[in-house]
Amino acid sequence: MNRFRFLMFSLFLSLIFHEPLCAQGIQMDVQYKQLWEHYKSNFVQPDGRVVDKGQRSISHSEGQGYGMLISFLNDDKDTFSRIWRWSKNNLQIRRDNLFAWSWGERAKGQWGVIDYNNATDGDILIAYALARASMKWNEPGYKTEALKIIEDVRKHLAARWDNNIFLLPAYYGFKNEDSLVLNPSYLIFPAYRVFSGLDDDVFWKKVYEDSLLLLDRSLSGRFKLPPDWISLSKSGISVNAEKSPFFGYEAIRTFLYLSWERNPRFPEGLKELFKVYEKLGYMPLQVDLVKDNISLADAPAGFYAVYARAAEKMGNKALSRQLYREALKKTSSEKGDYYSMSLFLLAIGSGDL
Repeated sequence: MNRFRFLMFSLFLSLIFHEPLCAQGIQMDVQYKQLWEHYKSNFVQPDGRVVDKGQRSISHSEGQGYGMLISFLNDDKDTFSRIWRWSKNNLQIRRDNLFAWSWGERAKGQWGVIDYNNATDGDILIAYALARASMKWNEPGYKTEALKIIEDVRKHLAARWDNNIFLLPAYYGFKNEDSLVLNPSYLIFPAYRVFSGLDDDVFWKKVYEDSLLLLDRSLSGRFKLPPDWISLSKSGISVNAEKSPFFGYEAIRTFLYLSWERNPRFPEGLKELFKVYEKLGYMPLQVDLVKDNISLADAPAGFYAVYARAAEKMGNKALSRQLYREALKKTSSEKGDYYSMSLFLLAIGSGDL
């Protein structure tokens, strides 16, 4: 963590635990660094491959992007470089500069690309990490690589719909003549802002504004939350229940990416979720937006960390401290959960990205 984030993190944690700032800050900074070291030793191989142990030890372009961003936030140039090199050498093998989204064990025990289709959030996260690293570490080569990816995202993944521009979730499979399938959790707003300063300013500002509009219009169910997946057709925007009827495993990231903004516009449904927590004592793993019911299962540490960061941004510091405390407790029993630990480190360690 850089010095500013260390001091802010120390101050925040001293407020949580009501202990002296210096001693408590040092202790918790050590704990954060230990979690990052644990993440590297358990999920980042020596060659830079980020491993999702919960899904047959496969790797995703998304996970490589998470690893690069967390490395950036920890000022870990070596890990960043290794993750980037592996991503470039093993996933950036299409005819364009996008990344094959999935790499793992194939037939007869061979390992390699499983699916050559891209995943747009992975492309954006990697390009965003490269762009930020180029600025922070004065690495012009990273900017060059980022621009290649950003340009091909713009060229190959933009879909125009009713005078709006949206980014498709992938090159293949999500666009028909009369409909689109989109994923609200692929809307990475701070990345669009950075891209507008590097590439086509008009295009990326348009994507930014239209994506905010899309998120607002996709809110569903009585809780008014973003779905994991949505469909756009002539009749409007609806939950794509065939892919997922939930606000859950994917859509939680909408709050993470919004929280990276300086003045985020969170959906009203977030306040409703906080009311659920205050009434029932837990954050639900998912909300069924079609049946309008909540899961009895508790959310993992990474979700709690995202909610804590969002509550802090909304000015509810007491709730934020409580949710951070819950998140920290949960990490002790979830250290094999790549996704939860990724969300935790991205939420706890980041300033305004």
